[in-house]
Amino acid sequence: MTTMKNTFQKQTIFFILLALFGLSAFGQDTCNYLVWSDEFDYQGEPHPEKWGYDIGGGGWGNNELQNYTASRTNSFVQDGKLTIKAVKSNGSWTSARLVTKGKGDWLYGRIEVKAKLPEGVGTWPAIWMLPTDWEYGGWPASGEIDIMEHVGYDFGTVHGTIHTEAYNHSIGTQLGKSVEVENVSTQFHVYAIDWTEDEIVWYVDGEEYYRIENPNKTYKEWPFDKRFHLLLNIAIGGNWGGAQGVDPNLDEATMEIDYVKVFQKELPKPAIDGKKNAEPNGELIFSTAEIQGVRYKWSFPEGVETVSGGQTARVTVKWGNSGGNVQLELQSDCDTIAAEPFFVSTVQKPSGESFEVPLFDDQNNIPWQAVPGSSNQMELTGTAALVAAYTVNVPAENPHMLYEFQNPVDLSAFRKMDIVLKTPAPVPGSFRIDLVDVNGNVNLNDLFKINSFESDGNFHTYSYTFGQNPDGVYQPGLIKQIKVYINYGVFGKKGTGQVEIESIHFKNTATFAGKNLVQNELKVWPNPFQDVVRIDSSEPLAGIKIFDINGKLLFAKPVLNAYNAVLNLGAASSTSILQAKYKNGTSKNVVLVKNR
Repeated sequence: MTTMKNTFQKQTIFFILLALFGLSAFGQDTCNYLVWSDEFDYQGEPHPEKWGYDIGGGGWGNNELQNYTASRTNSFVQDGKLTIKAVKSNGSWTSARLVTKGKGDWLYGRIEVKAKLPEGVGTWPAIWMLPTDWEYGGWPASGEIDIMEHVGYDFGTVHGTIHTEAYNHSIGTQLGKSVEVENVSTQFHVYAIDWTEDEIVWYVDGEEYYRIENPNKTYKEWPFDKRFHLLLNIAIGGNWGGAQGVDPNLDEATMEIDYVKVFQKELPKPAIDGKKNAEPNGELIFSTAEIQGVRYKWSFPEGVETVSGGQTARVTVKWGNSGGNVQLELQSDCDTIAAEPFFVSTVQKPSGESFEVPLFDDQNNIPWQAVPGSSNQMELTGTAALVAAYTVNVPAENPHMLYEFQNPVDLSAFRKMDIVLKTPAPVPGSFRIDLVDVNGNVNLNDLFKINSFESDGNFHTYSYTFGQNPDGVYQPGLIKQIKVYINYGVFGKKGTGQVEIESIHFKNTATFAGKNLVQNELKVWPNPFQDVVRIDSSEPLAGIKIFDINGKLLFAKPVLNAYNAVLNLGAASSTSILQAKYKNGTSKNVVLVKNR
């Protein structure tokens, strides 16, 4: 009994010591989360959502010889492994330096990389980390963590190191340690660190060989309380890697990576990814980073139906008829954490022949805002028509009126805009209407500018068809704002005046084209012109006027119920404005450019 008791006591003490000293900080917790990984179970380019590249040469601060590229010659995935290859061609070296910055950035965690290292004097492979945000300043103030470095002339010796403002190799104070590793180039080994707020611990194949504790002084000793990202690369030569030269017979060097894994003890706050604008009854996909051992609890506004993946990191839904918040909660046996709500707007899709922008709401309030700028004044009033009274002292402040739709509006089919204006003298020197998409973009190649006005005290229709010069960025199917600029920019006039808006309509161009071409369609050609300009109209014309860019009348010609006209404008200036007035009282402006 005594022997059994002593044996039991010894075993108990052994397991207590093992629990206290033999396990890493991450091994003690039941909940460790795999928050980021790449096991290279695909072919070709390293996954672009996980890896980026540092590109170029110039020595990289260490007199290195290689030029880093994003070419498949220097980095590729094949047979379940990432290969980084340094290649010499015509006496010059190329290699690859893969980075997770912006795609994988972490504060604390266990980082594991299973790798097979290159051979050859002059090679310098590294698995290391740099700060993402450089909050304490440039290198070395914001820190560097070297998980694994190896130089070819000291084959089989692996180094783990930190660099800070107080401890770095440039002043000979870096902190680190090396360990001998057998078969570094013929077998895979797992190089890892455990990084917490209190310490960093280095491992090879699960065996600890170095530990640095936080001295709890300043960032100069311990800048490792900010986000870092991972780098994988092979350098050639350099101050350390080339300390004993580069083997002249060396033509290539290869590092293979079997996997990269990042674990954290606490659930990271999830972020929801997906479209922020939904068509009614359309399908949408929302996703977040996948974490093993975690339950995903999605919540959606009323009327949204889950199609698939409701308890996974990627869910497909059929959206309803109203906007609202998408919410996500991650749950595990140890933690629960929620994402910030992700608001999704429902896109308004006009129907019929015309879509009207309200000038007043149901209570006769004005939903438009005056945005005059700090040096100007603008007041919006009115009942039957919206009156904008303004005093412009600084046109460069771009005074304007602003209307914001509650939900984005799809105007991709309603491209023709009619605005009915009254512009008593003095008329504006410049006037422009912008349709602003949900990202704040305006197509600067497709602007509705009005450079000449009637000042007869009557309302006149000014028209423009958007979408004539798409730029591939601007989204006419997601319009969020309308801005009406008055006396703005270079041609804006200082002074006081007012404009009255009777209505703003967007016409369905497809509907009107099927009925009678496009209402008030006007063709002016050639443009640019030499001397003669021809005019073809889908509506009977009443008159034609030519103005210079400052609004001065240069030419006027009455036209009685004609659909065509020919003008000799040989004496016109290089840029002018043609105004076609229709029998129905509306008008349309076209910018003319004269060939020199």
